[in-house]
Amino acid sequence: MADSSQSASSGATSAPLPTSHAHRWSIVILLFFASLINYFDRATISIALPMISKELALGPAAEGLLLSAFFWSYALMQVPIGWCADRLNLRWVYAAAFLLWSVAQGLTGLAGGLSALIVFRIILGIGESVYLPGGSKIVSLLFPIEDRGLPSGFFDFGTRTGLLLEGLLIPSMLMRYGWRKTFMAVGFLALVWLTPWP
Repeated sequence: MADSSQSASSGATSAPLPTSHAHRWSIVILLFFASLINYFDRATISIALPMISKELALGPAAEGLLLSAFFWSYALMQVPIGWCADRLNLRWVYAAAFLLWSVAQGLTGLAGGLSALIVFRIILGIGESVYLPGGSKIVSLLFPIEDRGLPSGFFDFGTRTGLLLEGLLIPSMLMRYGWRKTFMAVGFLALVWLTPWP
């Protein structure tokens, strides 16, 4: 994928970057899987919370703090990450954000207490904030304005797919491996996504 800053500086607003139809859609498919992983990661803690609370003796107030920590950084980063998507090389911005959130998810399994869990959830929120600004910007660079609805809908479809698969897979993983190994597997295995990222 070409540097988004080049397109922005040239003033092109509707002409797509010069690449093949197949290449455009291969990137949209990767965005679909990134969105799937994004929502899979962010919601895993909701299913794992009873196990985490039991092991770390977390009460309702601590649970609420932990569940909200992700959204502190996720919300605050929407504008800065949108600025980065407009002005920096989006290929590398998206890859760095994906790496950040996947590592944060994996390291959650190593957390020794509430403070560490909150830190990893905040980092997760920072990384995952790229999902909508970055994905939307990529679609706008790859497709002409009249053809952006379908790829936008397709990559966003990954979010709902992630929640569906999570509900099917995470409970059995938790029962079989425990919450720590589940977080490590979900986070670190996702790094495979970076291999085909253009």
